Amino acid sequence: MAAPDTASCLACGSPARHRFDSVIDGFAIFGCDRCGSARTWPALDETAIGSWYPTAYYGERNVRFNPLFERLTRWFRRRRVDVIRRLTRPGAVLDVGCGRGFTLHFLREAGYRPVGVELSAVAASHARDVLGLDVRTGDFLSQPFGSGEFAAVVFWHSLEHMMDPVKALDRAWEILEPGGLLVIAVPNFASIQAAWTGRHWFHLDVPRHYVHFSTRGLTDALRRRGFRITAVAHFSLEQNPYGWIQSLLNRVFEHDLLYSILKEPAARAHRIREFPLQTIATTIAAIFLLPVAFALMMLETLLRRGGTIEVYARKPER
Repeated sequence: MAAPDTASCLACGSPARHRFDSVIDGFAIFGCDRCGSARTWPALDETAIGSWYPTAYYGERNVRFNPLFERLTRWFRRRRVDVIRRLTRPGAVLDVGCGRGFTLHFLREAGYRPVGVELSAVAASHARDVLGLDVRTGDFLSQPFGSGEFAAVVFWHSLEHMMDPVKALDRAWEILEPGGLLVIAVPNFASIQAAWTGRHWFHLDVPRHYVHFSTRGLTDALRRRGFRITAVAHFSLEQNPYGWIQSLLNRVFEHDLLYSILKEPAARAHRIREFPLQTIATTIAAIFLLPVAFALMMLETLLRRGGTIEVYARKPER
């Protein structure tokens, strides 16, 4: 199956070739031989993609996970802010795809001036109404931010959700001040996770992810725009162990069933009672897979092929 002319790589613009027969019904992945990234095909327009983000996707009152994982979510957000504090001085920070606003909340506590952008008004309601944060609703590219307005711009697992991620990087360059920090976290299509689990890889998230960056695809795109890469981290305690567990379970059980088990009932994609035996088996298997997942995470980190990556880059002073 040959890729149509319009399926060019969203990272480098090269023609893409077919990689998997399908991921879910009606969607396939087209990979790029030049940079190793890939894209979802067909790419849904802004109207059609909305149906893949129902209210249940965010959970009732924006609560997505059970209490234990909600606490872990906040802990990881605080750790993220600690990294930003080490890398940049207090100033205005933009979080693109800020979700419920936890990162913005901890940035404000640390003395920054946080601003968020969130496509979904449902997702942004917690940040605005509960936390009292400055969150703009809508497409990032349409926001009227000024040139050099921000000391840091953060795309934390949001860049892959954008129809034109390269334009988003161009816009980030414009609104960053000279010397400003760009923080990006994305799934790594060139990871061992992706290679070993294929269409079962948890982080494909088709069709919500328009682009599937490789490390090379993302860093090359940043360099072409003038950014200076300062660090690429392949270790992620927040993402990579779970990525291994869910991806391996997907090869045997209902897709992402464990992810539904860990969520609040209102945010679940599956009704657990439909899969009672699989629910029990998935829970037991996940416990036994936990040490395996940590071992595989250390292996992929040593080989610099982490399931997700964090890229830190700067706009030069001049």
